[in-house]
Amino acid sequence: RKRQGAVRRRVHQVNGHKFMATYLRQPTYCSHCRDFIWYGVTSTLLFCTCVVHKRCHELIITKCAGLKKQETHDEQVGSQRFSVNMPHKFSIHNYKVPTFCDHCGSLLWGLLRQGLQCKVCKMNVHRRCETNVAPNCGVDARGIAKVLADLGVTPDKIT
Repeated sequence: RKRQGAVRRRVHQVNGHKFMATYLRQPTYCSHCRDFIWYGVTSTLLFCTCVVHKRCHELIITKCAGLKKQETHDEQVGSQRFSVNMPHKFSIHNYKVPTFCDHCGSLLWGLLRQGLQCKVCKMNVHRRCETNVAPNCGVDARGIAKVLADLGVTPDKIT
């Protein structure tokens, strides 16, 4: 009786990310394609709160930074080609116009010191999102995902 009418939600796993369809209450930005996500069902990450479209969740090439390090040392040779480890250099920033977080997609709110901005790639994030951002400073993830799609390789098959 308690679960009457309950819907079972599927979890999609890509590179350690676990995506699940959810409903967003406010319009946010997709962290992959940088387009607005209006209303409808989207995919959101369970561990690092990354928000992406349903169509973009298969194109994520970075590993989940929200998961604890459970990597083994005997990795395949092919996975080393796409290893990106360029950490961001975040500093506290004051924004004069409304700005959205490039990781979770929600608004950076406040009057002063609203969030952090990378000195190199100008990525804007909340303080709470700093630990969950993948170390891919200066890397064009959309371009890499497009090239991999043209080759017929999905990001979850790389590693």
